[in-house]
Amino acid sequence: MKPMNRPLANLDQPASSLTQAEQLLQFQRDIMETIALGQDPQLALDELCKAAEALVPDSVASIMIFHQSDNKLEVRAAPSVPEEAVVAISHLQPGPSAGSCGTAIFKNEPQFVSNTFTDCRWADLQQFATDFDIRACWSMPIRLSNNQPIGTFALSSFVERPPTDFQIRLLETSAHIAGIVLRREQAEEQLWHVAHHDSLTGLPNRMLLNLRAEHAIEQTRRKNSRLALLFLDLDHFKTVNDSLGHHAGDELLIQATARILACVREGDTLSRLGGDEFVVMLENFTDSLSARHVADKILASFSKPFRLQQHEYLITASIGISIYPEDGNNIATLVQNADTAMYQAKASGRNNYHYYEPRLTEHVQARVAMESDLRTALEQDQFSVHYQPQYDINGKDILVVEALLRWQHPTTGNVPPDDFISIAEETGLISEIGCKVVRMACAQCVQWWSEGLPQFMLAINLSPRQLQPGCAEKLTRLLNETGFPVNQLELEVTESMILEKGTRAISELAKLKRMGISIVMDDFGTGHSSLGQLKTLPISKLKIDKSFIMDIPDDANDAIITRTIIAMGHHLGLKVVAEGVETPAQMKFLKKENCDFIQGYLLARPLAPEQFATDIYKHKKTGKK
Repeated sequence: MKPMNRPLANLDQPASSLTQAEQLLQFQRDIMETIALGQDPQLALDELCKAAEALVPDSVASIMIFHQSDNKLEVRAAPSVPEEAVVAISHLQPGPSAGSCGTAIFKNEPQFVSNTFTDCRWADLQQFATDFDIRACWSMPIRLSNNQPIGTFALSSFVERPPTDFQIRLLETSAHIAGIVLRREQAEEQLWHVAHHDSLTGLPNRMLLNLRAEHAIEQTRRKNSRLALLFLDLDHFKTVNDSLGHHAGDELLIQATARILACVREGDTLSRLGGDEFVVMLENFTDSLSARHVADKILASFSKPFRLQQHEYLITASIGISIYPEDGNNIATLVQNADTAMYQAKASGRNNYHYYEPRLTEHVQARVAMESDLRTALEQDQFSVHYQPQYDINGKDILVVEALLRWQHPTTGNVPPDDFISIAEETGLISEIGCKVVRMACAQCVQWWSEGLPQFMLAINLSPRQLQPGCAEKLTRLLNETGFPVNQLELEVTESMILEKGTRAISELAKLKRMGISIVMDDFGTGHSSLGQLKTLPISKLKIDKSFIMDIPDDANDAIITRTIIAMGHHLGLKVVAEGVETPAQMKFLKKENCDFIQGYLLARPLAPEQFATDIYKHKKTGKK
């Protein structure tokens, strides 16, 4: 094999006219200028090697990187070393006889070998020394701030010789500068990784997904193939966070990531957009049904319970699918349409997938318009409160008044609550709307009572979004602002909400009850509460869902259910109210079964404040409803 070419000195000024100190200073200045100009790290390392070679005739410089994971050295820069020599020395394993560089890493000390053919430190590299005419070799560890070696800077000499003091200083300076370049490169790589990956799961984030998708779409277009996006959202993820805490939520996301990764190919991309939203990008397929097979695999992987805090929880997922080019020709459109399809999957019962359809966009646009109108309604005070009384079983005394939200849209008129409450829940606007209802209703009741109306309990519906840590404190502030007595307030919460929210919801409700607020379980009978669960809940009243009242006493099954709920509630020491009472026959049946309160159109519809006050005065004067 031919020996290496001897590099020639290439300093602008002849070395003989400069002192060694001046040479070293100029060397440092030139290389640091290269680094300061922000040149490519590889170019900076190559220039470092060439500059060092110019100061040491009959030598070549090299920089090797130590990969601790597999305990091997790899050539990073060696501009004057032949390719065959680089290949021969790569994957060098550190040890006491692995040449100057391998020994330098092994001992974490500089190694100065004057004669490679006789020095035991070169025992394993005799063939290399012979093939490439290496007679001496001096190696200096490149260290991090913690003194751990990350590589070596070496000068290999074609003549037998020990290094001079100047050459040792040159080695030290070169290793230090190489360390600066490598650390800067490492820092830039870390910053790039942080900017493009999710910190919790390590998955690509939205930015990296967009970069990969741009390339993938271009490749797909050229190959005339297809690309699919699967937009995945965990069902009831917020319930995990609220009931078990964010640490458990994070653990669920990590476990879910592992399951999804096991369902996709190595070349596919799984990214986390934030929260519990994931996107799978599938490349290089021609049949759109392939996306369905991946969705099926993911849903099947979620069929096994997740283990969180020593307990098992069954968490499902909903998936929306969009296909390139049918459903969009860019990543933003594909993600948006897959997201739309995912919401359709949720609306269809969750734990399934749905392909994007153009008609879904109309639904989303209507939803976006509704959200915008809701924000405007808050800003312009378009919301009002109507009031519907609850009577004693004889229909004479008003014991409770329920505050009911109403929205009068300036162009479309009255908007039914069923049309906007769910969107307010999803967007989080329900919290602000709920506070507005509490403030308006409490202030209205305080005014009525100051005018001489008889006092009653005020019932207000509490949304799941409001039942968060800090709910009790927020309510306290609202009651203090309006001067409303806390023991005159009832909060109605749905049965399903209590069951979904779990222990955290129960804890917050218990705090409200200790304040003196009565808690009512609304829509009772539509969930799955057990007798054992009811005994532990901080409630004082059950409200039978109107779906059971509407067909009594003619429907035997509804009559049995209603009778059972009343008996069970009384057995547990709870008051029972029936809503949706519209006929005398229903009222007669409920009276016979000893129901405590009744509410419905038979006795009174929800009324605007002015009309309600008039009817209350009439009720007070006449003693009739």
